[in-house]
Formats: sequence, structure tokens, C-alpha cells
Amino acid sequence: MLSTMFGLLLIIAVGLYLIFLLPILEDRQEKREEKPEETPQVKKLWSIVQDSMKKQHNVRAEKALLALLSFDERNAAAYNRLGILYTRQQRHEDAKRCFEIAQSLDKNPALFHNTGLIYLELGEYERAAMAFRQALELEGDLPARFIALAKAEEKLGHLDLAVEALESAFELDHSVTTL
Repeated sequence: MLSTMFGLLLIIAVGLYLIFLLPILEDRQEKREEKPEETPQVKKLWSIVQDSMKKQHNVRAEKALLALLSFDERNAAAYNRLGILYTRQQRHEDAKRCFEIAQSLDKNPALFHNTGLIYLELGEYERAAMAFRQALELEGDLPARFIALAKAEEKLGHLDLAVEALESAFELDHSVTTL
């Protein structure tokens, strides 16, 4: 009798948890995972980044990007821009770290492509080829991605794969530029 009563209470407790408490906890978790709202300050920082990068005011752009990351350390776009900025400054190891962080936060094909480009620059050809393949899996309709893959494959001595990538690029775009 006592065990039956205990079992019934346990079933009621689990039922109440599932009905009332679980949806509240899930809602809180979703809110935590949502992207932070773009405050006027964040919008202003992005404006400074864009203007500074256009005018090649690298120090100002870097400070604004680092400020953005202090508001939202999971901002893949800010890491990507910082990587681009560091690449322009020939700070390849810093750029590599930024691109790797960005691609870990967001599975955007452009982020994989940028990571592949920095790997190419650093002579990490196997990693470059892998990054370009990942970008192509996500978005395989850009000739530039195939051309970049061809460069990595050529550096690895995989001439047949390099030619195959170049043919794929040309199939997508028959322009003189691609040729």
C-alpha cells in the first residue's frame, strides 16, 4: 500500500514537472542560446568597423571588433572580420585563430573558405584542401571555391584532383576569368 502510494506520488510529481517546469526551463535555455539583441552601441561599433576597414584604419577597426567581441564572444562575423583584418596586416597566425573560431561558431561556407585561404598562405595545404571541401559541401556553386581547392591540391602534388577541381569551376562559369 505504501509503495503504491509512493509510486502514485512519484508519477504525479513527474507529470507536474513535465507539464509545468520543463517548458519553463526549455524556454530559458532557448533565450540563453538566442543571439544577443543588437543594441545601438553594437550597431555603432559595426558601423565603425565597416568605415574603418574601408578606409584601412586598421587599429580603429581592430579595437571596434574586439569591443564587439567583448559584448558577444560568440559572434562569428566579428571573428571573421578580425581574421580578414589580420590577414591584411600579414598577421597570419592571428588570422588563422580568428577564422578557426569563426568556423567553429557558424557553419557558413565563407568561413570555411577563408580558413582554407589562410591555411594556403601558411603552407598547410592538407588543411586548406579539407576546408575548401567543407565549404564546397555547404555551397558548391561558386567557381572560386573550386579554384582555391585546385591550388591546394596542386601544392599537395594531386594534379589529377587539381584538374578535376578546375574543370568543376569551368563547368559553373565559362568566363575567361575562370578559364
